[in-house]
Amino acid sequence: MENKLEPVIGLEIHIQLNTETKLFCKCRNEYGATPNTHICPVCLGYPGALPVLNEEAVRLALKVALALHADIHKLSRFYRKNYFYPDLPKGYQITQYTESVATGGYIEIETSKGYKKIRLERMNIEEEAAKSIHTDTGEVLLDYNRSGIPLLEMVTLPDMNSPEEARTFLEKLRLILRYLEVSECDMEKGELRVDANISLRKPGEKLGVKVELKNLNSFKSVYDGLNYEIERQKKILQGGGTVIQETRLWDEYKKETRSMRVKEEAHDYRYFPEPDLPPLVVQDTEIEELKKTLPELPDEKLKRFVSRYNIGKDQARILSMNKNLADYFERAAQVAEDKRLLANWINVEILGYLNENNLGIQEFRIHPEELGEFLNYVSRGQLSYNMAKGIFKKTLYNGESLKHLLEEALSSTISSQELEKIINKVLEENQELVEKFRNGKTGVLGALIGKVMKETRGRVDARKVKKILESKIGSPKT
Repeated sequence: MENKLEPVIGLEIHIQLNTETKLFCKCRNEYGATPNTHICPVCLGYPGALPVLNEEAVRLALKVALALHADIHKLSRFYRKNYFYPDLPKGYQITQYTESVATGGYIEIETSKGYKKIRLERMNIEEEAAKSIHTDTGEVLLDYNRSGIPLLEMVTLPDMNSPEEARTFLEKLRLILRYLEVSECDMEKGELRVDANISLRKPGEKLGVKVELKNLNSFKSVYDGLNYEIERQKKILQGGGTVIQETRLWDEYKKETRSMRVKEEAHDYRYFPEPDLPPLVVQDTEIEELKKTLPELPDEKLKRFVSRYNIGKDQARILSMNKNLADYFERAAQVAEDKRLLANWINVEILGYLNENNLGIQEFRIHPEELGEFLNYVSRGQLSYNMAKGIFKKTLYNGESLKHLLEEALSSTISSQELEKIINKVLEENQELVEKFRNGKTGVLGALIGKVMKETRGRVDARKVKKILESKIGSPKT
């Protein structure tokens, strides 16, 4: 039976929108402020305080809907979702229910079996609850700075069939949201939160019994939690038991899920239309104006990088995984003559340095145009790759001037005439290797290049040496 049980996964994602103020009041939307300093009668739920919708939050939500091919509803409504918990001062949450701001849409992900569309069911604009802080003494402290922050709730259809697909989808979604600049999606700050619905289906079944996983605060937690829950449900079903519909928590420390509560139904929340907010009306002109503001998205950028700059797909994928990194590459590419060399240098040398020092490309001290000019000396054979790496490291780790180090290195490089003499000397002293090359043993060319590089103390580019050697020795016998 084990091989016949297929996982079916859907996700509920909450994204904090990057607005200056909260969804229904003028309090600042700011992470890390002193607790309970960005609060007012509206976000504290005082009687008689009236909500006023934040237009910027709506604009950001619509940008996401357009980017993900969703259908924007010209008319949508806000509802009250009633439940009682200390983090919800009004006793209800203002959200959307049956009339969402957008429905449909999809994100295409790349899987081991090819490309797959993960469809979206709906997107809702809603307000955030307060932050609960549980102390070691058992007290619960509440920070209402977060109460009322604008959220975009996104619900997928159950189109994912493995934890790998769920993680890939979330990584792709976060990348798109960052390109759109609607949210930083920092999961440590709670800016992107995920609940996962998982069931196992037998042959002929549409869906099995659904279990909701909460407390998934990283992509790794999503992956690990889903894997655990799949195995847990398999054991129950294979033992003849029945999986019950419930909400379970993922314990990051014990690496297991545990029951939290039996899953509520929609009627438990007693939804009804929010009487203090009019329907949300979106005009065609607003949608058309927003379309003009959409940036080039990651998939489009990747394809353009491959075609325009003639770089590999893997190189382009790494460069397009970060909008700022992609912009850095494009600026450097306006100057650099060898785009492949540039892409490789950024992906290996620069990203290696940034990751080692936990920095972003915005904090990198070498300007992109400066990098492009620097690498031109390598692509022209005026500077060896190893010499360039040495200069680069001195600039980054010792704080020395790239321009000064480059001038110093170029003044110590050997002339074409001197290189010619060294190559002739190496060929004359290694006739045996030359004959082996001519007789078809092309691997010995590396040994000849190595001898030339040793004589020049690495002051020339190995590709240039290879080209001169091949022209002097001639073609090997076939």
